[in-house]
Amino acid sequence: MINMVKNFKELTSELQAFAGGKGGMLARMFQGGYPVPEGFVVLPSAFQEEKLNRKAWQEILIFLNAIRKNNEGALFAVRSSALSEDSAQASFAGEFETVLNVGTDKEIQEAIYTVFRSRQSERVKAYSSVQGIDQSHQIAVVVQLMVPSEISGVLFTADPITGSFASMIGNYVHGLGEQLVSGEANAYDFIFKTRRIGAEG
Repeated sequence: MINMVKNFKELTSELQAFAGGKGGMLARMFQGGYPVPEGFVVLPSAFQEEKLNRKAWQEILIFLNAIRKNNEGALFAVRSSALSEDSAQASFAGEFETVLNVGTDKEIQEAIYTVFRSRQSERVKAYSSVQGIDQSHQIAVVVQLMVPSEISGVLFTADPITGSFASMIGNYVHGLGEQLVSGEANAYDFIFKTRRIGAEG
C-alpha cells in the first residue's frame, strides 16, 4: 500500500523521512502534545506527472472535512516541506511558495499545486545552485489549520551564527509570520540568556 496523505497524528517516524523537515517536525511536536494546529502532509508519492493522484485527493477531502467539523469557517495554510529544506547545509527559508487563508476545496487544491510546482521555480534553482545542491527537489506539502495572529516570529534555540546555546534569539513581526521568513518585513529582535548545566556556550 502506497502512503500518500497522512495527518500529523498518524505520520510515523518511518514516514517522517518522506514528509520533509517541516512536515516531519510538525508531526513530532503534535504527537508530543505540543499546541500545534491540526493538519496533514501530502507526501511526494501523492503526485503523478505533476498532478494529484485521484485517491490522494479523496484522502485530502476526508482530512479537510474532519478539521472543518470542529472548526467552523476554517481557513488553511498550504506550505512546502521539501526533503532538502531546513537542513544544516541550507534552510530554503522563503524560497518555496506558501499560500495562506484558503478555504474552499478548489482553493486548497490550487494552493497545493502552487506549492508543489514552486520546486521548479527560477528562485529555487538559483538558491540550489549557490548552495551546491541538486536541483531536482522532492517536496511534500503541509496543509494546516490557519491561526489568526497579532504577532508571529521565529525562535532559534541556539545562536544561528555561532551555534552557542548560551542564548536563544528571536525575531518577530506584527501579523503573519510569512512576511518575516520571506524578508518582506523588518523584524524586531529579542534575546533570552540561558543556563545549561554542563553545556558550554
